[in-house]
Amino acid sequence: MKKDADVIIIGAGLAGLTAAKVLKAAGKSVLVIEASDAVGGRVRTDEVDGFLLDRGFQVFLTAYPEAKRFLDYEALDLCRFDPGAMILARKGISRIGDPMRKPGTLLSTLFSSAATFTDKLRMLRLKLKLSRKTIDAIFAEPEITTLAYLKKEGFSETIMSRFFKPFMTGIFLEDQLSTSSRMFEFVFKMFSEGDAAIPAKGMGAIPLQLAKCLSADEILFNQRVWAMEDNNVTTTKGAIFQGDFILIATDRLCLPMPLQQSVNAYHSVTNIYFTADKKPFELPLITLNSLPGKLVNNIAVMNNVSSRYSSNGDALISLSLIGDHSLTGEKELCASVIDELKYWYPEAINWKHLKTYHIPYALPNDDHVLNEPVYKNMRLNANCFVCGDYLMNGSINAAMKSGRLAAEAVINTMG
Repeated sequence: MKKDADVIIIGAGLAGLTAAKVLKAAGKSVLVIEASDAVGGRVRTDEVDGFLLDRGFQVFLTAYPEAKRFLDYEALDLCRFDPGAMILARKGISRIGDPMRKPGTLLSTLFSSAATFTDKLRMLRLKLKLSRKTIDAIFAEPEITTLAYLKKEGFSETIMSRFFKPFMTGIFLEDQLSTSSRMFEFVFKMFSEGDAAIPAKGMGAIPLQLAKCLSADEILFNQRVWAMEDNNVTTTKGAIFQGDFILIATDRLCLPMPLQQSVNAYHSVTNIYFTADKKPFELPLITLNSLPGKLVNNIAVMNNVSSRYSSNGDALISLSLIGDHSLTGEKELCASVIDELKYWYPEAINWKHLKTYHIPYALPNDDHVLNEPVYKNMRLNANCFVCGDYLMNGSINAAMKSGRLAAEAVINTMG
């Protein structure tokens, strides 16, 4: 049988695309086989009725080392969120900012009820501590839960409930803060040293930029690989492809036979989009719901950050609900969301539902995380490697890094 490429890559998410970029730069031929109709995996943007909808609210942290290595930030036309957050509480809405980076937020931060004055000093101390700590040093630390870590740092219950819990829940997609303290330190360092941003034309611009290294005959869409044997992969359409090496770049739920495994621990999210004539707020900030037992964890008006998200200027409101809400009827879910938010935004009763995304596998479980994949977990046999954020930690940085390291391992093996 004729060889189709030096390396067959299964999956065109960020890990697979980064691997393809590294392999091609080393002069290796690749064939990327993707089950869906476009690149991106969990990082995709749809256009619906003139609005850009990211599949799940995501932000891009500009301090990510792997992103700096592979992406052209200028071409992505990054639009930045303001540092800090708006906090929804029973007494109303307050703002917590980062006065070091945005001096104009000094007063609102000093007077915010979301944190005590001592908390604000502790936040500054934590920021300075992590600025002096390398990423390698962070991932070498013993692991405790994020909740235990924040308590150890001495933060009050006020800032825990009003800021850290909703903020980190929105990032980790779990509300117990059982995620590793290493992950907290890494993410907090990334937020402190760079910006939270989105590309002007949506998060999907990131994989599209990575995929520019591929020609049309180097990527196949709508072909799901269901089985592998030796150097061959077989798709559900019956096509067979052969390469010297196979690199699996799917998430853990989509591994081909005979590698399929039951995965119990991962995090889900539901993302609901509404439109409105009037924006609920004008600032390019994430809004956090600090109430216990809440349904909506965080809110963003996407066209406050990038005007390109809304072609007609109407507000595009993105809401994140942690967990799997797919069994609740859409109308019932939307009604519950509006009922919750009208306490702060009475005009919410006039918001128009646009689309709901249920994302069962949004992030791997991050109770234990690494900054380098274990080699034996990355190399399955003589000619088969795997990559993906689940081998390290749930982040864009880890997805790209795992793709790079797997590609480098293949190149070293090929000689």
